[in-house]
Order: sequence, then C-alpha cells, then structure tokens
Amino acid sequence: MKTLLVPVNFTEVSENALAYATALAKKLQAKITLLHAYRVLGYANDDTREKHEEEAELFRHSSAIKLKKLCEEIEAQTSCSCEFLNAEGSAKEVIVEQSKSLKPDLLVMGTESLNPIDRLLFETNTGTVLKEAQCTLLVVPENASFRPPEKIVFAMDYHDSDMEEIRYLSNLAAQFDSELHIVHVVADDENVHYEENFFDDFKQEVSRKIKAIEFRLLKGSNISKTLEKYVKQENIDLLAVAKTKKSLLEKFFSGSVSQKLFYHTRIPLLIFQATDRPNDFF
Repeated sequence: MKTLLVPVNFTEVSENALAYATALAKKLQAKITLLHAYRVLGYANDDTREKHEEEAELFRHSSAIKLKKLCEEIEAQTSCSCEFLNAEGSAKEVIVEQSKSLKPDLLVMGTESLNPIDRLLFETNTGTVLKEAQCTLLVVPENASFRPPEKIVFAMDYHDSDMEEIRYLSNLAAQFDSELHIVHVVADDENVHYEENFFDDFKQEVSRKIKAIEFRLLKGSNISKTLEKYVKQENIDLLAVAKTKKSLLEKFFSGSVSQKLFYHTRIPLLIFQATDRPNDFF
C-alpha cells in the first residue's frame, strides 16, 4: 500500500475518518493525500462572473490553509508524507474524478448513520462514491475509532479477483498480526452439498498459496444479515467484501450486498472492485 486518498470537509465525520487513515498510514508507512471540494454558486453574466471567481479563490485559499495545517499535523505525528488537493465542484463528482485520476491504493471516507427514511430522501457522498468509484474503498463509520484489527473477515463469492484480494488482506493481517477469516454465505435455495464441495476445493487452492487463514461456510437466507451476525458473534474488527456492477433489474429486486452492509455497518468496511460477475452478485 503506497497512497491513501482521504476526502475531508472539516466535519467530525471526515475528521474521524482522517484520524483512522492517519493511524493506518503510520502502521503501513503510506503517503496521505487530502482532498477537499468546494462549491461556489454559478454566475449568470459577466457582471457576476468576476464575483464568482473572487469567491472561488477565497474558498480555495481558505481551504488550502486548513489542509496545509492538517498535513503538517500528520507529518509531525507520523513519519508519513502528506500532500493536499482542493478542487471546485460537488464533493461526489470531485472525489470520483480524483480517485480515477490519482488511482490511490486506498480511498478512505467517513460516513454518518442514516435512518431508513433519510436514506430514501438523501444520498450521502460516500454512498455515491461507493457506486461510482473504481478503486478500493474503506468506509469508516462516524463512531468507529482506530484500533489495530485483531480479526478481519473477507466475504468472498468466487470472483476471478478473489485470490488477489485475499493476498491483499493477508498482507494487511500480517502487518497487524490479525486473524484472517474467509467466509462464504450459502442461501437456503442453493445446493448445500455442492457448495460445501466447491468451498472445500477453493479452501485447498488458497491454502497452497497463503497460510494461517480461517475458512467458514455460512448458511442464511439473507446474505447481509448473515454477515452482520457473524461479525457480531466473532468480534470482527474489519469486514471486507467485493462488489460488481449490477444491472438495473438486479438493483431493483435485490439491491447490492455491499450497499446494504454500508448502511448498517458499525465497523470499518473495506470494499474491493471485483473484476468479474459472480453467481451471487455482490
């Protein structure tokens, strides 16, 4: 891991995510890039254009001062280097655009809790980025403070990219001396015997390449609820999943497991971008 991209808007939620990212970067000796988006009302004619440009420059200058101070504090607390960017535009658009341009090893964002009604009325910046970003995303809940993860779980679904993601998590677990659990959820309408054999074959394949991993085959009608139950029972500190793009019809009927976990998680959620389309559609 080399670069952590951390969007900040100077709220408690983003400050908490930055604190988490800073502790993670310190352990992994990674560079931090802070990103801030500011927005100024558009201009209607030449008379308001000059005022718009003046306000935009004021926002840019003001945010640059704050970002520079944060970088100085990070570099003073750690041996990690820190740089910052600020750009005009909506936070959602700027984050997605910059993550595609910068290609960070990890995008770290905070998210606030929303009740079901608010979820229907509002779309959080992190929720939008989750759908559109093309890099690995770490979602930090607003009340989750950093602590070295003792247990990490990866809910895999037989993607072509699973082995690469397991190696990523294995290296991360080694940094913190963590337990790594690999789990798969079998739905009630699936052939359990077939799934058990397939899972055992996968376990043997992984074990030949990566050691010290706990494998669990879980059963449940609801994937996200089954994973949430496992996280609670096993005292998991970090949950990792992979997501693929879903068709409009699939989104309408089933939604995304990663999105459901995103809205309910109380622990950091690491979301990989899978490179294929699996059977159970994460």
